[in-house]
Amino acid sequence: MVMRVRGVWIKYLLTGILLFSIGSAYGQLKKGRSKKVNYEEVDLEEMIKRYFGKSPSAINSLEGIYSVSAVITKTSRPFLSGHDRTKVIDRKDNYARVAILKDWPGSKRDFIEVSMSYHVANKYPIVGEFSYLTDDRGFTYRHLEPDGAKITFTMLHNQSDLMEGRYTFMEKRKTISYKLSYLKIYPKAHEESVRN
Repeated sequence: MVMRVRGVWIKYLLTGILLFSIGSAYGQLKKGRSKKVNYEEVDLEEMIKRYFGKSPSAINSLEGIYSVSAVITKTSRPFLSGHDRTKVIDRKDNYARVAILKDWPGSKRDFIEVSMSYHVANKYPIVGEFSYLTDDRGFTYRHLEPDGAKITFTMLHNQSDLMEGRYTFMEKRKTISYKLSYLKIYPKAHEESVRN
């Protein structure tokens, strides 16, 4: 009888150890999984090569370091109302610092936007692409999300230190609008005219 109880006890102990090891292995596997980010990345050396790989006369007024702000609004028309009501959903002032650089000749995009405030040291993901519309003032800007999705903005650059763009879509009976503002930190417009 004692041997039978001891055998059952050992069987339960081995089953418990097995379940514990399976549970801890699953926990390690679950903890080890991280959200995959699909950004194309450049390192500091490649950024410097892109910048210095052109003649000084080829430097475009769009290139530089910018501070980015965003405002998200929702516009709706209340029932039996004659006017629209606009509400600010979210506002992020100076939430990112980016560098806009001319891309390599022959590339499908004219400029790239590189995040300077990424959470991994010495990694600079390309978070956006700029392409000319007609002249030096109008651009299409494709913002690249971490999951690979692209959001297209229409941007206006008026040769000053501020560039703005909008993306608008309908959700049910509401209009959602994203407004991005890029304020050039370096070089300022008057510094560029002195340099040229």
